Amino acid sequence: MIVLKFGGTSVGTAEAVLRVGAIIRAYRDRSPVVVLSAMSGVTDALLVAAHTAARGDHEEVHHLVRALRERHHAAARQAVAEPFLNDVLQQFDAWFDTLNQVLAALSLLREASPRSLDMVAAYGEKLSCALMVAALCSQDVVARTLAAETLVRTDNNFGEAMPLMEPTSAAARARIAPLVADGIVPVVPGFAGATAEGVTTTLGRGGSDYTATILGAALGAQEVWIYSDTDGVLTADPKIVPRARPVPYLSYAEARELSFFGAKVIHPRTVLPALDGQFPVRVRNSFNPEFAGTTITGHGSRGGASVKSIAYTRNVCTVTVEGSGRPGGPRVAGRALGVIERLSTDAFLTNASSPEQNLSFVLHAERAPAIIRDLKDEFADEMRRGEVRRIDVRDGLGVFAMVGEALGDTSGIGARVFGVLGRIGATVHGFAQAPSGTSFSFVVDASRLDDAVRALHGEFVP
Repeated sequence: MIVLKFGGTSVGTAEAVLRVGAIIRAYRDRSPVVVLSAMSGVTDALLVAAHTAARGDHEEVHHLVRALRERHHAAARQAVAEPFLNDVLQQFDAWFDTLNQVLAALSLLREASPRSLDMVAAYGEKLSCALMVAALCSQDVVARTLAAETLVRTDNNFGEAMPLMEPTSAAARARIAPLVADGIVPVVPGFAGATAEGVTTTLGRGGSDYTATILGAALGAQEVWIYSDTDGVLTADPKIVPRARPVPYLSYAEARELSFFGAKVIHPRTVLPALDGQFPVRVRNSFNPEFAGTTITGHGSRGGASVKSIAYTRNVCTVTVEGSGRPGGPRVAGRALGVIERLSTDAFLTNASSPEQNLSFVLHAERAPAIIRDLKDEFADEMRRGEVRRIDVRDGLGVFAMVGEALGDTSGIGARVFGVLGRIGATVHGFAQAPSGTSFSFVVDASRLDDAVRALHGEFVP
């Protein structure tokens, strides 16, 4: 058994859907389980519709939903034959009618809670799966879609839910395995799940990759293949470095570091189930299906360049908690990191200074207001007594990471990086090395981020 996951661009048009159908047919002898994202742009449009409904703009909501309905109808008319066409169009209309009712409720409430947003966002994958099943059936492939809410059990952290593997594994084995045994291709919506009470949740943006490896681990799959519109994981973003090329092999650790620091090819948590199941994850291109892409395994490959790839994230900031430096002052680091953990915020890197009792950390800029608010609440008494001098933020920054397991065995990397950044006039506002030695990360002004990535790619990636 293999799990084949297709991203939004891979199912973004009728032509793309037919191309994916051909890929699925080519691997029918390997008992494929298919996981799909929504058609490209649909999740964003659904979330815009939800927020627009909460503002009470009924006309704009009607326009947004009508455009989505027309797009799915048009794709079905090109990719699906009768009698399956009529069935899928009726299913689309039923779902869009229900979606309109949900949006009307948001309009009455004048709010779009994380729980409501998850309910709305999950429609995108339902629609793409229904379209794919109808297209496959039109090509004489027996396929069936399953509701993600009946398969992936999660906690109730709406918007970034965590899967509960034991009930998820049991549901997957009970509902998916019999279909595979009967020669039916299961088509599963990615991204979504449900709480124990059946309330829809989502796994975070890009979470369909995560769904694929969750199901791969649950079903004991031999491999998981993740299809997008690039030839695997590249050495850099080709929009910044046009000569970026595919990386043939990565380790799980390297893939996690790249996704954490912004590589868009896979979801940051994708490799976690693969670690447990010890199966390869292959990143491939649905528009170039013969190309091998990138294979991610437990060992990867330590050969070749010390830097496998460079990932980056724009729009980050540093938040600093500055202690007074007095003996017996407050334990700044532990308490500040506790605030970050309570807000479920990931810090790209953290720097602490024991004598001065200072702590600074780098995070997504949009999280800064909530972090600053809670830090000031946490240290309110210490700030009044002067034991904490200031809590502030510096924005306009970007962070990048050079990733490769061989970095830890390579001397002089830091000096070379600082030399390159110095030559292009990029100021370093923070840097760190992963404890495993798998990555070196640097914070620079956002205006110099692209230049830094280009220069370092030229220096370290032959």
